[in-house]
Amino acid sequence: MRICGIISEYNPFHLGHEEHIRKAREKTGADIIICAMSGNFTQRGEPAIFDKWIRTRCALLCGADAVIELPLLTAVQSAEGFASGGVSVIDAAGADFLCFGSETDDKELLESIAAGLSEETAGFKKLLKESLGSGDSFPKARMKAAFPDAPEAACPNAILGIEYIKAIKRSGSSLKPFAVKRVGGAYHSEDMDSPFPSATAIRKAFREGKSSGAFGAMPAGCAQTIERALSEGLRPVFPGVFDRELLYAIRRGGPGYLRALHDVSEGLENRIYKAAETANGRGELIKAVKTKRYAYTRISRVLLYALLGITKEMVAEHNARGTAFLRVLGVRGERVLSILSRVSKAPLICGSAASSGYPGTDIAASDIYALSQDSPPFRNLKRDLTEKLIVV
Repeated sequence: MRICGIISEYNPFHLGHEEHIRKAREKTGADIIICAMSGNFTQRGEPAIFDKWIRTRCALLCGADAVIELPLLTAVQSAEGFASGGVSVIDAAGADFLCFGSETDDKELLESIAAGLSEETAGFKKLLKESLGSGDSFPKARMKAAFPDAPEAACPNAILGIEYIKAIKRSGSSLKPFAVKRVGGAYHSEDMDSPFPSATAIRKAFREGKSSGAFGAMPAGCAQTIERALSEGLRPVFPGVFDRELLYAIRRGGPGYLRALHDVSEGLENRIYKAAETANGRGELIKAVKTKRYAYTRISRVLLYALLGITKEMVAEHNARGTAFLRVLGVRGERVLSILSRVSKAPLICGSAASSGYPGTDIAASDIYALSQDSPPFRNLKRDLTEKLIVV
């Protein structure tokens, strides 16, 4: 029995994801594909366009055999924390392989970069400083400094892939990493004419009311699932939907509240609080606070921490604890659940998280996410305690 893990967001699921799952199965010879997927909030500090139960069903209908939720405090960290937590979940699920999409599938190159990042030479530090000075984000600048002759390794998916490899080595996991070359639109591309439009392009299409184009970029089972949910009152969720709640949290909490949040340091709390005095929402806040030193994604995540109350202490405790359980959101048939029960290294929580020790932080985050909706059941509170295991 071969099991391959994929760390994902599926925000939303699209044709490129279906192709990735197909290639992962082909490349590793896996009998089962387990996807560890972000819940209702993502690594860029934004709400997912559709809730985790909709996205789970999409994944199962389009190639995944099981979907396990990444804990909130893993899903919303920067690349290193996201990768480390994701590897921990996939390892605890009993997987043999970890397969990730990347702008390059040169495994030797990625592994050499991962090893090289552990040695910060004088030349590396010089190139890092130059790259940061030119306006690159820290992750991209670090990759360019480590391997200036491999620009493809400084792209978003390759950066995450390198972090996965580092996390595997650091943890001593026996997972075997495999890279699948990304196809179609680049990570940030908004081009809907590509054979495989990116999730960014699809979200933009939904935001602009071009749902027919968005559905055309998805596998049939996924498109039908979302179309049905929309007909039942589901609303796509976009980053500015919690503007009022965010401003309330910042203004009420003040600099002291902000200072305690994860990844806030060196006076960043004062910049955010000052900007919140006049900003109308998240977009204006990011624009006012962002600098070469404070990249867009870092500010976006910090604002999410402000909305959800995620502190340095909470993240430190979560990271130190490791994977204490696996929240299974859905499976393709009961047989898969039986296999997971047998091979996993951590207890399984299947479907409803009621009376299971499921973190209150995750439940509260889902309740906040529900405020983006107008219609039951999508707006209902405590869905983490009532939603059943999805079996397709």
